Amino acid sequence: MLFNSYVFVLAFLPITLIGYYSFNKIPNVGNAIAKSWLLAASLFFYGYFNWSYLAIIVISIAVNYILSQIMLRSDKTLYRKIAYALGLILNIGCLFYYKYYDFFISNINAVFKTSFMLTNVILPLGISFFTFQQLSYVIDSYQKKVPQYNILDYSLFVTFFPQLIAGPIVLHNEVVPQFADKTNQRFNYDNFGKGIYAFSIGLAKKVLLADTFGIIANWGFGTIDTLGTVNAFLVMLAYTLQIYLDFSGYSDMAIGLGYMFNIELPMNFNSPYKAITVVDFWKRWHITLTRFFTAYIYIPLGGNRGGVLEHNTQHPDSLPCQRNLAWS
Repeated sequence: MLFNSYVFVLAFLPITLIGYYSFNKIPNVGNAIAKSWLLAASLFFYGYFNWSYLAIIVISIAVNYILSQIMLRSDKTLYRKIAYALGLILNIGCLFYYKYYDFFISNINAVFKTSFMLTNVILPLGISFFTFQQLSYVIDSYQKKVPQYNILDYSLFVTFFPQLIAGPIVLHNEVVPQFADKTNQRFNYDNFGKGIYAFSIGLAKKVLLADTFGIIANWGFGTIDTLGTVNAFLVMLAYTLQIYLDFSGYSDMAIGLGYMFNIELPMNFNSPYKAITVVDFWKRWHITLTRFFTAYIYIPLGGNRGGVLEHNTQHPDSLPCQRNLAWS
C-alpha cells in the first residue's frame, strides 16, 4: 500500500487512527489493545500488495526477538556470542539473498561465462529498512543496551507503518518509549495539525512534482537512442528532480503520519542538494542510513577515532528527531 493511494488516504489511515485512539481510552488494558491494533494494521499495510511478504517479516521478527532475549537474559558468554553471530548471519544473509543474490550471480555469469540459475524472487518491500532496524537491535542486545521489551513492543517498533517501507531507520529507544508515554495515547489536536500539514506537503511533492518529472524521465529512458543533447540534459534534470522530490515527499509524509499518532520520527532528509561535499551530501540524504553505518559499522571497526565525525555520531542516540520538513 502506498501513502499516495486512495485506499490509504480515504480508508486505511482514518480507520487506523480512529481504532488506535478509541482503544487507548479503555482503562488498564487500552494501550496494549491499541498497540495490538496498530501492529495488525501495520502488517495489513505491509502485506496489502503481496501477502507472501508477511511470512518473511513475521519470521524475521520472531527469530530476532528470540535471539535478542537469549543475549539479554543469558549470563553465559558462549550462548550470547552464538546468538549474536546467528543474528548477524541471518539478517545479512536474508538481505543479501532477496536483494543482491540475482545481481551477484548475473555478474558472475557475465564475467566467467557460467550459467548459474537465478532465483527471480520478488524483492520484499522495505526489507533493507526493517533488516537494518533489527540489526541495530541485535547489536544493542548483545551489548545489553536494550530494556526488556515484550514481543508486542518489539514488533510494533519494527513494523510501525509510517517508516516501514521508505524509512527512516528508527532505533528502539526512539519509538518504544513514545508509545508507552500516557500523554501520547490521547488525541492531540496540535500534533494532528502538524501531521496533516507535513503529510500534505509530502503528498504534493510526490504526486504533483515527483510523478510529473517521472513521466519526462520515463519517456527519455524509453527513447534514449533518439535523444538530442538538449533533450538528454532535460531528461537527466527531470530524473534528478524526480528522485529528490520522491524521497523528500516520502520523508515528509512519514514524519506527518508519525505526528498523527503522537510519535516523533527522526529526520531523514535535509536539503541534500545544498551539500557542498560528498560527505555533507550523505549527512543530508538518508540521514538515518548514514547514522546506522557510522554507529554500527564504521565506528566499531575503528573509524575516525577521536575525530569530529566520532564526536557527532559516535552513538546512535545523537540524532535528534525531526522538527522541520524537508523543504527543498
